[in-house]
Order: sequence, then C-alpha cells, then structure tokens
Amino acid sequence: MATDRMQMTLLFFGILSFCAVLGSNNTYVYTSGYNDSQVVLTEQSMSCEQTTCNLYPNSTETREKLERFLKSGLKVIEYRLLLNGIPIKLSEAKYYKADTWVRAQQKHGRTLLTLAFNYDIMSLWMLSIGTSSLQVNLQESIHGCFQKLPDKCRIQKIQHLLFRDLDPNSTESTSFKTGDASICNPLVRDVDGYGEFLYNCCGIHKQKLECQYQLPDIWVRILNYMIDITMYSVILVAPLMAPKWLYKFTKTEHTYVAKLNKPLKKTMYVSKSKPTDLVFGHTFTPKDTENFPKLNLLLATNQVPRDKIVPIEISQMDIAPGPESLLTEQNIPVGILTMLYRLIFQCRIRKWSACNPYCSASILGSCYETCEVTWLHVWKAIGAVFFVGVIIPTPYYIRLLIYYVFESEEITARKVALQNLRLAEIYESNLIQYLTPTHPAFIVAYVLYFLSCIIYVMVLYGVIGTGKVQNVIQESFDDLNQIKYRKVLSMPLGVLLLPLKRCGIFGLLIGPIYWAIFFIPAVILALLYGLPTMYLTFRMFLNTQTSFKRFVRRQAGAKSRLGMLKDDMRELYDWMKTVNVTQKPDEARPKLQLSRAKRIRLMAVQLVAAVGCLLLIYAILIMFSQIVALAVQMFALTLMGAVVNAGAVLKYLSLLFLIGVYANDAFTDVYNTYVTLNQHITRNLYGRISEASEYALLRTSEQENRAFKTERPDIECETEFECDDLSKKKAKHYRTHNLVLFLDANDRPMIPRKLFDKICQIEVAGSPGPVFKRMTGAFQYLMTIVIFLVFVFVIVATFGDIYDVSSANQTLAAVIGGFLPLLFRNFLKPPRGGTSYQSAIIWKSKLEEAIGYYFESWPIADLDIHPPVKDANLESDDAGIVEQTDTSTAPSIEEHVSPQEFASLVPENSNDVLRIPYRTQSMSEISMSMTESLCVDIFIKLNPREHDENNEHDMMELTMQSNV
Repeated sequence: MATDRMQMTLLFFGILSFCAVLGSNNTYVYTSGYNDSQVVLTEQSMSCEQTTCNLYPNSTETREKLERFLKSGLKVIEYRLLLNGIPIKLSEAKYYKADTWVRAQQKHGRTLLTLAFNYDIMSLWMLSIGTSSLQVNLQESIHGCFQKLPDKCRIQKIQHLLFRDLDPNSTESTSFKTGDASICNPLVRDVDGYGEFLYNCCGIHKQKLECQYQLPDIWVRILNYMIDITMYSVILVAPLMAPKWLYKFTKTEHTYVAKLNKPLKKTMYVSKSKPTDLVFGHTFTPKDTENFPKLNLLLATNQVPRDKIVPIEISQMDIAPGPESLLTEQNIPVGILTMLYRLIFQCRIRKWSACNPYCSASILGSCYETCEVTWLHVWKAIGAVFFVGVIIPTPYYIRLLIYYVFESEEITARKVALQNLRLAEIYESNLIQYLTPTHPAFIVAYVLYFLSCIIYVMVLYGVIGTGKVQNVIQESFDDLNQIKYRKVLSMPLGVLLLPLKRCGIFGLLIGPIYWAIFFIPAVILALLYGLPTMYLTFRMFLNTQTSFKRFVRRQAGAKSRLGMLKDDMRELYDWMKTVNVTQKPDEARPKLQLSRAKRIRLMAVQLVAAVGCLLLIYAILIMFSQIVALAVQMFALTLMGAVVNAGAVLKYLSLLFLIGVYANDAFTDVYNTYVTLNQHITRNLYGRISEASEYALLRTSEQENRAFKTERPDIECETEFECDDLSKKKAKHYRTHNLVLFLDANDRPMIPRKLFDKICQIEVAGSPGPVFKRMTGAFQYLMTIVIFLVFVFVIVATFGDIYDVSSANQTLAAVIGGFLPLLFRNFLKPPRGGTSYQSAIIWKSKLEEAIGYYFESWPIADLDIHPPVKDANLESDDAGIVEQTDTSTAPSIEEHVSPQEFASLVPENSNDVLRIPYRTQSMSEISMSMTESLCVDIFIKLNPREHDENNEHDMMELTMQSNV
C-alpha cells in the first residue's frame, strides 16, 4: 500500500508538472526533485564546500566589464571560462562544452536558450540584441587543485563563482536570490538511446539550489512545428512551382498563323538520305518535324514524292514565337533584374558601339579570321555556365556559407560528444546539420544537379539519345498540370456514397463492409493524386509503359441490380486504376504494334530514363527544401527579434521601410510609363489593322492563334530583303516584314518584343526614351533619397543621444523627416507631362517609320505547303501517283535555271492538298555534268523507320493532330 501511495504521489506531481509546462509560457518551473524529466540536480555536498580549492578571475577588468553588462540590462551573458589560458574540461562526456556557461536573466534570457543554437544568424542578429559574451581567465587558489576534484565539485566551484558575479568573496547576487537570473550550462541528455542537447539551468529558490533542464515552451514548439510543416509542404508541392518552359523543352507553347498576300514559290526535296550534289537552304531533320502535324500528314499519306525536286507554294506562315518574344499589354521587360539579365546573360551588351566589334570578332583574331567561333559565343557560354552554376544555386551557397561560418564548430562538437556517449543523433528537420554538406548523399545531389543541367541543355537542343528523357519528363509534368483536384477529392466521397446510391437506406447496412474494403485505397489514391511530388514519382514509372491503356467507360445496358452492382464495383476498380483523372471517357490512344522484344527494350530504356529523372528531381528537391527551411526559419526568428527588441531596432527598420517605399515609387513610375507606351502601341496597331478587329468578332471555336501584318502604301517590297521569305541568315526561320500584331484564341493582343525595343529608342520631347536611360535616372533619384535619409537618421540619432530622447520619439522624428521628399514630390511638384507626346507630329512620324521598317525572323512551326498548279497533262486523280511532266515548258539543265525560276513557270491554281498531284522533276533526269550544284530551298529528311505506307496508326494520330 505504501508503494502504491508513493506511485500515486509521484504520478500526481508528474501531472502537475506537465500541466505547468503546457499552461505557462515560462518553462523555468521549480518542481520537486522526484521528477527526473526536469530536475537533475539538488545537492549541497559538504565535502566539496570544505575543500580549499577555489577559482577567481586573474584580472579586475573582467569584473568591471561584467558590472557594465549588468547595468546595461543584458538578458544573456555567455561566459567562456579559461583556466590558466586553457578551456575548462570535465571528465564526463555529457558536458561537451564545459568551458561555456550562460547567465540567463528573466524569462527573455531563458527562452533564447530553448531556440536553435544559431538563433543569432537566423534572426539576422536581431535576437542577439541584449546578449553578449565574456571571456573569463581564471586561476586556482592552489596550483593544480582544480583538476584533482571530481566533476561534481568542479561544477559546484564554477557555480559558486558565477552566482557571485565573479567575486568569490561576496555573497550571492540579488538577482539570483529573487529567482530572476539563472546559471546554465549545455549538456547531453540520454533519451532512450538518443542524445538531446539542451541547457541545465540552476537557480536559487527558497535559499536552495535547484537545477533543471530548460525545455522549450508551447509557443516555441508551435513555431518549430510550423517551420517543419512548411518545409515538408513545399517538398510535396514543389513540382507545381516549376515554370512550364523548364519541362516543355521548347522555346514556344503556341503556334501562330500569318496569312500571306502572295504565296511563296519554293522547291522542296524529301528523302531518307541527303544527296551530296544539291545545295539546300533549310534542312529539317526528323527531330525538327516531329511537331509539324500538317507536314507529317502529307508525308504519312505519301502526297509528297520522295527523291524528287518538288515545286511548292506556301500561302501562310506557321511560326512559333518564343515565350520572351511577345509582350502583352501589362507584361513588359522593364526592371533592374530584367535589364541586368538581358545585358549580361543574353549578351545584349553587344549592341553597344564599343562592344559590337569585339563581340563579332574571331577568338583567334586577325590570325585566322575565318574561324566561326567569336567572342560572342565564348561569353554566351560563360554566361550560361555562370547562370546555371552560380546564380541559380546562390541561395544554397548562402546556406552552405552559414553552415561553415556559424554552425560547423558546434555541429562537430555535438557529433563528437554523441560518439563518445554512444548515443544516436536526433533528426531535427535540418538535413544539412544532420548529415553535413560533405555527406555522400549531398555529394550525389550536387553531381546530379549539374548533370541535370547538362542533360537539360542536351534535350533542349535535341541531342541524340535524350528523347526518352524528354518524353518521360514532359508527359509526366503535363499530366500533373492537367489534374483536376476537385475530381481527386471526389474519389473518397464517391466511395462513401456509392452504397447509398445503389441500395438506398439499406446501404447503411452493407456500407461498413464496403467502406472498410474500398475507402482506404480511395483515400490513398486521392493522396497520391493530391500530392504533386508523390504523383510525379509513380507517374514517371507509369509513363514508361507506352502501350498502357487508358480507362474507357463502357455503355451499360439494361441489367439487374446485381449486375449493376458488379458494374459499379468494376467501375470503381477501373477508377482506382486510372492514371490520369483528366482523361475524357471517350478518349483512347492508338495501340502501337510492336513486337515483344522491341516493347521490352523500349520499356527498359524508358524505365532507366524514369529512374534517372526521379533521382534528378529528388536531388533538386533536397537542396530546395533546405533553402526553404532556412528562409522560413530566418523569417520567423527575425520577426520575433523585431518584436522583442522593437525599441532598439524600430528606427532602423523604419529606415529600411522608407528606402523600400522610395525604391518602389521610383521604379514603379518607370514601369507604369512603359506600360502606358505599350498600351498605346497595341491600340494603334489594332486600329490600323481592320482584319484583326474583324477576326476578334468570331466565335472562340472558330478562332486560332493569328499574326497580322500592317501595310503602308508608301513602302513597297522593292527588294528581296524586304519581302516575306525564308530567312537567309537563320536556318529554319521565316523572315517577315510588318508582322506586328499577334492575337491568340482568347483575343489577347500581343506585340513583338523587338518592335517594342525599337519604339523605345525614339527620343522626342516627353517620350519615355530608351529603357536603360530611364532606369539609370530612377536609380540616381533613389540614391539621392537614400543619402537624404541617412542624413536625417544621423541627425536624429545624434540629438537623441545628447538630449536623451526616447527611442519611440526618435523613430517618429526620423519617419516624419524621411517622408518629406515624398510629400514634396506628390503635392508641391508640378504635374508631369503624361502622354501628351503621343499626339505630337514628330512622335507619330517616328512611330510610323519604326513600324513600317520592322523586320524579324521567326522559327518555323509547321510547313503548310500545297502544289502550285493542277496540271492538265496529268489525268490521274490518285494523290500518291506522280507522272512525268511535260518537258517542253521545263527549262533545260544547260541554262542553269534556279529552282525559283523553275517553279515560276508553273501556273498558280488550287490549294487542294489531298487531290492535286505535284509537278516533279526526277533526279535521274538531271544531268550530273553540271558545273554548279542545283539549289533547293527546303530539304525534309525522313526517318527510315517512319512514314511507312502501312502505318495506319501514325496516319490516324497525325490526322487528329492536324484537325486540332
């Protein structure tokens, strides 16, 4: 019975202690000596007190410095104890930093000890306000006596000195007697085989020394939980943050169609091998024409003859502007970071007069001027490497810098202590501190990151062997972005309601059995779809099965109740088996006819690609998670420091706030100026192109992405350079004249970025002018304001210290003085000119000139070709049959007629693609005794394994793409 009462008493005191910890913000709770989780030392050993070995500082300056610290109201004073110039050490391994002791004042000081040991750098030193460190050089009353004492007596001698504020001849300090101050030392506590690092704080309570572990209070624990939750949440949803251009592996997402007033007459040659006796202007490989549905449809249906020179006409240009080539009304390339990125990494600095000759010069100089590698190529490569290797991972480099400068020494000491104590380390949601940056896992992550950058560049430029990687990544991310999360959430709900739907109220009887079987799988499936990282993981493996069948719901006829229930069960099974919740019920992919060996080989290659892609993604996620954890922790602790030390940091924060206000005012003014200019340009082009206004009135289903030209009657296409044609300088590009307005299917107008830059170069009175000059002016204005603000704060701080002005009044005076320039600018400055320059005659004239003489090259997105004539000499209507043309009107080879002249002899007629055969000239009929090679405009190289006559599935898929 006595034992039971003792156990009940201990349980009662334990419950009281636990409630006190949770209910009180002050975790420094004095409890009885029975609770081992908090009280670790309650002793007064007479043997230690009776020893004549004592410690005392060897200099009075240390004592005087401590008095100044105490008078200034410091909350935390960290002592570094040295005995005869050597850090004090204890024999027990749990005292891993025996030379470090802390004087914590009140609740503020003790709370700081429960935070992470690097709280100073994580709070940007805001929480370190009111804290300081003091190095104390000690000496013994009897030389060598201290080392002969046991650890228990050494600790008591140190506490005896520190409780008396380094004066061994005085009594305890008043702050210790009232319980406001504590002496703490770091140690390791064994928690079920794991080592927990915390502080053991000792204070005087009722004239009795009591020591206990300093545990974090409930709010600190909530803060730590929020940081962990944020970090893990970011890891789970990080794939949704990836920009589309990162996994599209293409410079465009949309294709625009530009109608031509006069069709282009060209020649084309289609073959599986490139002949050596012909010169081609533009060569398209199978990789280039992979996304050309119109051309692929013609090739799949054998409507373009092979190994023959074919005259063709192009009546419309299918172009693919890059994502940065077009500007909407609100999206303009104005900003400090945008300007620096374009100047350095896009090498726009080459347009400066001083840099242009240098950039275009050969790297070998005048010794070998024919070298095609110029300094522009070299600096572009250096800029790309610098951007990928330095700029993008800069946040992670900052994390590594913080570790090696502020954390490495403490982490090393802790790992050594755990190794000596043979305890396992507790993972505290900080992978860098847990593994260290030189761990093999991080080394592999670094290698994978740079390897992913190399693979990305290879995939972007279509290097052979990277197609499977591109397919796996692109299809997986496309499926991820098409998920409808409302439908995902409806999966578990549908499982719950299905028994009630079929059985009515009787479903409540069989529902528990049904739910126990199917509800948990439905929830797991919903989680897999709802968490992007998890979905991307299994989706990449599923995308390796190119023959995977998507779920197709069958039409149910009249069936019995049992049959309908079986159908519902099958429907649920197929529903859970579905890998894409965005798939429409009537959609189905054509099954590829592959042999078993080829299918296994293809799946193996794609499986390796999926594993490699997952390793790359998880390596990046690991580093990204550490950056997020650092940012969240720094934000939380910095905000905590700003609140706790508001009186000390508020005036400095108000200075930063004012600088931010003026920076936003200066650069926002520049942005709004060019937004107004862009809107004016768009409205001007919309007004002068009547076809665009008429096209915008069509229904959405009848619209496509269109590009429109503006024509001026006083500017004629006098030279070949001014006409719309295939580009002579850029391969696989169209060169257009006056193609100035782009309209997508949602009637969103856009203008070319190059045109906007050209119009910005117009300098007339009141116009914005070049962006660089405008940004430079805004920066000069900001620097002037910053100098003024610094003067204001220096004056306020100087007179505040002289006349002992409170911190709040100093902050108020500084803020009022700092807002004076903004008040003068908004209320006393004359109104700005606004947009009056737009009505000036000289501005209109220069705008007309810029638009009229605008040329640009665009990537070819497809080849919409058709024969130039329906030849009367050809009686066959079959699209794939090609007969010999009448050679009486064809030029002889001896005349050296170009393909353009050859095509011009053919009369213009129909646009029918499927029924009208091409006029051709067989290569066997061309004399090989020509002194010059014949020039052909377009060469289409076929893949030997593609475009077979019997491949019905390819033709069906191409027809669907062409119709879309």
